[in-house]
Amino acid sequence: MIIRPNHGFLSLLLAIQGSILPRVMPQILLIAGLGVVGLVLLDYFPGWLPGYSLAPFSILGLMLSLLLGFRNNASYARWWEARQQLGSLLVQARSLARLATSYLDGTPQQQASALRIILLLRGFSRVLLRSLRHPEIRGCLDDLLDGQEAAVVYQSRNPADTLLRMLSTEIATAHRTGLLSDILVTTFEARVTALADIQAACERLHNTPIPFAYMLLVHRTAYIFCFLLPFGLVGSTGTATPFISALVAYAFFGLDALSEELEEPFGERPNQLPLLAIERTLEINMLEALGLPTPEPLQPLNYRLS
Repeated sequence: MIIRPNHGFLSLLLAIQGSILPRVMPQILLIAGLGVVGLVLLDYFPGWLPGYSLAPFSILGLMLSLLLGFRNNASYARWWEARQQLGSLLVQARSLARLATSYLDGTPQQQASALRIILLLRGFSRVLLRSLRHPEIRGCLDDLLDGQEAAVVYQSRNPADTLLRMLSTEIATAHRTGLLSDILVTTFEARVTALADIQAACERLHNTPIPFAYMLLVHRTAYIFCFLLPFGLVGSTGTATPFISALVAYAFFGLDALSEELEEPFGERPNQLPLLAIERTLEINMLEALGLPTPEPLQPLNYRLS
């Protein structure tokens, strides 16, 4: 995710880090090149270039703007929902850690149970966030669980859910041994259920893209429009055709590419969510709850927070 202070118009105009421009520059140059081809045909081979009315381009441009607007709204809604779910993950994890350290802080058995709950909570958060980017999570729990338990998690079809089951088992064990009352067990399990809801929502966003046919329609229409536009403009805009065509291509191709980034909020592109930074924040919160030394929060590198 790009975290960049607003230092004024010129700074934003010249910003490259986080801009969609590098991704769409080849398409922009291609459309500008077609504008140059249109100028050459108009000057040297005027009979080869039929005259086009701009009315069809106006109608097609309006239709394309609406399609891109709808797609951009759908993609941003996915991005924002993902950010809300990650915010809820922070809230629920902190709440469960606070409950564990507040109500299981008396006897050594209670303290051991609280430590176990927080270790499993750290493992769940770590596995969930990493699996949203990469399916391979082997090795990420070696500092939290013993070898046998870690192997069970690595071999399961849904590692995050396996850790939630371990967490519920620990809470049930604390209840059976008298470390937690009936009321407290209900409160603890409500937090675990909330974590399961967050996991399900993140998996839904990760596994269910915007319908392919809708994306294909927008993509094809944008390319056809931008390929034909220079030849429709050249008769009226003359030598400005390459620049105007490139500017329109930047707007349409840029929106298309940005929507593609926002559609997958858990990826590693500049405008996607900073899962590693959120994971580090959770680690800091959990270690603070145990009174242990904490690492430093991740900081943006060249305005980019991963």
